[in-house]
Formats: sequence, structure tokens, C-alpha cells
Amino acid sequence: MTDDDRQRGYWEGGLRWRLRPYDHPVVQLFAEQRLQHIDGMLDLSQVRTALDVGCGDGASTAQMMHRVPEVWAVDRSATMLTNHPLQGTGRLRQGDVYELPFDDDRFDLVYGWEVLHHVRDPFRAVREMARVSRAWVLLAEPNPVNPAQFAFALVDPEHRWVLHYRRSFMRRLLRESGLEPSSCLPGGWIFPNQTPTWLAPLLRRLPYRQPLGITNWALGRVA
Repeated sequence: MTDDDRQRGYWEGGLRWRLRPYDHPVVQLFAEQRLQHIDGMLDLSQVRTALDVGCGDGASTAQMMHRVPEVWAVDRSATMLTNHPLQGTGRLRQGDVYELPFDDDRFDLVYGWEVLHHVRDPFRAVREMARVSRAWVLLAEPNPVNPAQFAFALVDPEHRWVLHYRRSFMRRLLRESGLEPSSCLPGGWIFPNQTPTWLAPLLRRLPYRQPLGITNWALGRVA
């Protein structure tokens, strides 16, 4: 079984070279589709400031930068931040999700894409995300009901915590972190690092919201 120390080594190792960059066409398509989905959950035109927690190399940041005027990002892995699109802007920080380097109530939206299943204590992490948000916290995690996500979690010890992230667990995460659950939905078909380039546009035509979609989304409002 994995732990926080193994997860830290996993991301500081050579993983970055096995991931597609944030400007790869499949990654861009994946992120654009996600932003359209998020727009159906909350009105992004009302969001002025956002924080991307566990931002990695920027796949979860790049498209948000086109929709929100002021986007910040944070990740504990210096390796993953090397080619991040916010490099040189002053809005990119190295930091831990358990102790985010920001003041209380700093952002309208705090979000994390596939970060919580890489930490041992997601309740502590979401409480910290809620601390720095004044309005919304948005979580996206692999859907263990999806056969591919379930199989990968069984095979790869560093993704074993994926098995926790049913929608009921994600709603509980929000409630026990002092947030009011607003919506919790499954969806998506595109794996950004595995889907062939030719296949991604075809998958995008499928209805996004599906019980067997690859992602579970949970949106919480700051009480």
C-alpha cells in the first residue's frame, strides 16, 4: 500500500517524462471539455480568482487561465512545476496541500484535479482548500466505478486510494470539511495521457455525464 512519502517520491521521480505536456492536443481537448462541464456546475464568469491545488505540470491550469482573470497554482513537486504555464508570473508556488501558502478566504474558487487520491488524509486536505476559499471548492477524482479506473487502481499501488472515491465518499469529504455539497456528478471518457490522438475527438462527441464516466466531480459551497 502507498503512503505520503511514496507518493512524494512517485511525483519527484521520472513520472513527468511519461506524461503528455499541457499543450498536447489530447490534453487540451480533455481540459476544454472539463471547463465546459464546470461551467454547467457553476458560473465561471462570476469567478475572479482561482487556485489550482496539486497543479502538476499545468494541464489543470492552462485552460482555466482563459476563463478566470487571476489563476494561481500550487504543487509540492518541484519537478512537476518545471514547465508549468504560470512559470515567471509570480502566481506559481511550491507547497503542500496540507499547508497551503495562502491567506484565509483568498480565492473565489479552489479546485483540485486528481490530487486527493495521492494524499493519505484527504479530509485534512479539503479542510485546507476550504480555508483559502471564500466561495467554492471543486474536486475531481477518478471514478472507481469505471472499469478502467478500477483495474488501474488494483494494479498500481500508487493509485490504490482511487478505490475510495465514490460519489458518496466525496460528498462526505465536503460535508466534514464544513462545505455545503452543491453537486456530485460522474462523467468524461478521455484519458489525457493514454487516449490516442485520433480517438479523442470521437470520444468528445459522447454525452459527458455518464455513471461510468472516468471522473467523479464534487462541488461544495463555503458555508
